[in-house]
Amino acid sequence: MKIIGVTKCPVGIAHTYLAAEKLQQAGNKLGDEMKVETQGAQGTENKLTEEDIQQADYVVIAADVAIEGKDRFVGKKVLELPIKEVIKDAVGVLNSLAERAQTYEATAVSAEDKEPSKKTESGGKTAMKQLMNGVSYMIPFVVVGGLFIAVSISCGGVPTSKGMVVTSEFWKRVNSIGSIGFSLMIPILAGFIAYAISGRAALAPAMIAAMVANDKTILGTGAGTGFLGAILVGYLAGYLVKWMNTWKVPKSIRPIMPIFVIPILGTGIISAALVLFLGAPVAWLMTSLQNALAFLSKNPATAVPLGLLLGAMVGVDMGGPINKVAFLFGTASIVSGTPQIMGAVACAIPVPPLAMGLATFIDRKCFNEEERAAGLPALLMGLIGITEGAIPFAAEDPKRVIPSTVIGGSIASAIGLVLGITDVVPHGGPIVGFLGATNNLALFLITILIGTLVTAFLSIALKNRKLKKGTAKQA
Repeated sequence: MKIIGVTKCPVGIAHTYLAAEKLQQAGNKLGDEMKVETQGAQGTENKLTEEDIQQADYVVIAADVAIEGKDRFVGKKVLELPIKEVIKDAVGVLNSLAERAQTYEATAVSAEDKEPSKKTESGGKTAMKQLMNGVSYMIPFVVVGGLFIAVSISCGGVPTSKGMVVTSEFWKRVNSIGSIGFSLMIPILAGFIAYAISGRAALAPAMIAAMVANDKTILGTGAGTGFLGAILVGYLAGYLVKWMNTWKVPKSIRPIMPIFVIPILGTGIISAALVLFLGAPVAWLMTSLQNALAFLSKNPATAVPLGLLLGAMVGVDMGGPINKVAFLFGTASIVSGTPQIMGAVACAIPVPPLAMGLATFIDRKCFNEEERAAGLPALLMGLIGITEGAIPFAAEDPKRVIPSTVIGGSIASAIGLVLGITDVVPHGGPIVGFLGATNNLALFLITILIGTLVTAFLSIALKNRKLKKGTAKQA
């Protein structure tokens, strides 16, 4: 058979390429002709041609966010599934194509704008998938903003009674550029949640209304609605525009709907709802959440359980949806002035790959040849904060690896929160410390080391216990 595929994860780094590699290996193993397009952070690579699509017997879409160009597959047998399922058992996925793949159909779109996202949303687009789409586009803006602010403070900051203040004119400008990155986080998050639901026409209503939701002057509130408001606006705009796309309008008016009617009506309706009804309660909720997180993180009695929870969420699915929820809270904390939440998350992020990579060198007999080969790449991915480096180990032995990564990540996160480690960049691993994004590099590295050692030795102990049981049964 000839099988083609598309892979895309929220961040567009590890999962995207790991899933593509697994599909390619599975195709080679089964004797199928395989070509996989990756839609990652570097853009679309190994792009499928019209000839590839026409000749394909099946299409596998492994994605946790909306892919680009899905309309290319109309009429083809398509299997759409979470990216983690492919990573776990790509051979099983290919073997199940005859049973699971369904003919992909799309509603008609106008000749003026045949974008994939303009057609009716398929049932597979869950709320989490739409949220992760917004997060994936938001991350680069917050990374740039955080690093520019961190560099400006470390290079041009002067300690005062109110904290570090940037006095140099040059570094003030660098700091302002960073602030722009942070301010763009809100409309980008809302816009691309809405885009995942109903396409390009939803971008303007979502982005403009998200800015309205965070302008306390327009809302008449004491604060903006923060990332909660951005998420709410993204869903409201997405589903409002999706409904508008179902309107039966004269053919002469149809071309101006996505560029004139829908953006104006959508922006007006959502903005009015925010000003009249939604803005005040969401702003209150966001302020309460920020205050609660700040209180929990500064009080030692509550910092430990909060840190344990965040670390467990990071370690349990290693870049999956639960991990991303903790990551989103950390990212929002940077903008809201409590970067210690992101600091706790950042301490846990590199623990799984660093620990499993280290474990393959400490006790090689516990790992098979494939796992040992994955040890060094896992270490390297851990250094740059890619939790997905531990996925091959978790897929091979989830009963022992996942509890180990959860416990080690929880300990690292809790220690980081108790020590007050901060991180102004939505990323983790030693790399963010060396880039100057944390407030104490030494404590940050020590915390990561403790979590790494706990996970490594716990996983080895559990695996040795398994080996002993197997030996005893043979005897």
